[in-house]
Amino acid sequence: MIDPRFLVEMLSSNIERSGNPIGVENSKINTWWSDTEVKKDGEWLFFTGMMYQLSPYIESIVSYLEKVENSGLQRLLGLSKNLPLPFGILSRTTPEERRREADRILRCIHSLLLKSGVEVFYLPELDAYTGILLYDFGDDEGFERHARKVAKTLESAGVERIVTADPHTSYALKVLYPEYTGAEFEVSSYIELVRPRKKGNKTEVVVHDPCYYGRYLEISDEIRRLLRDAGVEFTEPKYSGRMTNCCGGPIEAISPSVSKEIAKLRLSELEGGVVVTACPICMVNLRRAGGEVVDLATVIGDEDC
Repeated sequence: MIDPRFLVEMLSSNIERSGNPIGVENSKINTWWSDTEVKKDGEWLFFTGMMYQLSPYIESIVSYLEKVENSGLQRLLGLSKNLPLPFGILSRTTPEERRREADRILRCIHSLLLKSGVEVFYLPELDAYTGILLYDFGDDEGFERHARKVAKTLESAGVERIVTADPHTSYALKVLYPEYTGAEFEVSSYIELVRPRKKGNKTEVVVHDPCYYGRYLEISDEIRRLLRDAGVEFTEPKYSGRMTNCCGGPIEAISPSVSKEIAKLRLSELEGGVVVTACPICMVNLRRAGGEVVDLATVIGDEDC
């Protein structure tokens, strides 16, 4: 097991320095919009929260941690806790396919919003990581400190309505930010706003509800509605919705081996089918355990998304 104290210190240091847990400037990983026509003003700010952009790098880092877990090499991690992992190394060890996929998912979500008539705009300078991992690992002070910075930026820009791309960001902005910062925005997941076109997709999928969507924000029914509206056949595992079981996150960075075993248990409940989910961390963990996993946005989106 990786020392949780080391992990929290590393996360806090990286977030303080760069605004995200891997210690790399957001501008280097947030490129999904560069070849996409995005509006600079509108009714809803599209706020990605950087979770999809970070997920390929998190997957690579966890693979490395899995190799050093419970080995003598773990002691070397403490020597580097205040050093960002060089972006060149991260880039070379992170499959290009995964990075392209993350960008594609965000473009799909953006396209779905526009085609559903949602007046959405995007400004990369307003997009930021929420700090949710600090909250998950019990660093309330660090989370509050970072959340106040993000909230101040959004409030200073006059942002009132936010549409999110993932469950972690949704929960942070909708539930935690009012509690920790006093900032209150109207927050909706894209899942609550889009209306997909019927595709007649012949691939049957089994639904895995992310914990934050299923247990805490209770928007699992909307996921089923979107699949039905898009003409996608799906099945339900025994444990779903508010009773959904864990994918193994966010402990993949503390104990990759335990996280993988939890993910394997969840995959056994999903009975070996193609899994559809709406969370980048669930995708990482279920894939690490051998699952075939697709993202909701790419399943319900048009072919050109």
